[in-house]
Amino acid sequence: MIESPSPAAPPRLPPLRDDRWYYRPYLAWAEAMWRYHRVETTGAPYDGQCIYVALHGAGYLVTDLVLAGYWVAWRDFARRRGPRRPMRIVAARSRIERFLPGLPAMKVITGIVDPSEESCLAALGSGESLLLTPGGSREAQPSRDFYRLRWSGRSGFVRLALRTGVPIVPLAVVGGAEAFPGRRWGKLSFWSPLPLPARLRMAVGEPIPVAARPDRARDPEVVGPLHALAWERTQALIDRLRAGGADRPRAGEGG
Repeated sequence: MIESPSPAAPPRLPPLRDDRWYYRPYLAWAEAMWRYHRVETTGAPYDGQCIYVALHGAGYLVTDLVLAGYWVAWRDFARRRGPRRPMRIVAARSRIERFLPGLPAMKVITGIVDPSEESCLAALGSGESLLLTPGGSREAQPSRDFYRLRWSGRSGFVRLALRTGVPIVPLAVVGGAEAFPGRRWGKLSFWSPLPLPARLRMAVGEPIPVAARPDRARDPEVVGPLHALAWERTQALIDRLRAGGADRPRAGEGG
């Protein structure tokens, strides 16, 4: 979910410096979780600036979504196979941050940005990609149809694409609900605090080109078809992964 703009001046985002020591624990944790969940991937990270759209992750720390961000931005760098792709995950402040004092600082240094339109545009204006979940908290709860996208009325990512001309890229992650099973009690969600060794499967879909049309960024006739196409392609990618019908995972990607 992208929040509407405010009259405040555009924020200055702290730069992501991959030569800093404090990235090592994050990369080590991500690599350990990658191997623990025996991650399989289909496709490859987009070669250029884009807006990834995905289902909100499962669990308190949405490890499945964070590992997807690790794949498309950091993994080649961590394994010394190439440079880091500049990207930020868009995420709102969560309740669990009250109980984990170091989490807000970790979110900043690992490239997580707040969901305001100003912050997202600042990241895109700096040449960075974004990974966002249009469904937001609607999807961040245990349910029988967890893998169903809930993007109705959530068009912020389309506005961003129209304002900048950056393509929209579907990103699917399956297995998070099995790794972090949960239950719903009233308006509260409870997830397993420890991950089960469920396999995670990820896939990147075909990019959706978007021409820069900032003057039409709030025009329903322009926004609506792009929103519907992004939803359709992302949901289809999720469904194919769940059915085991996606393209064959890349060799060696589980290790």
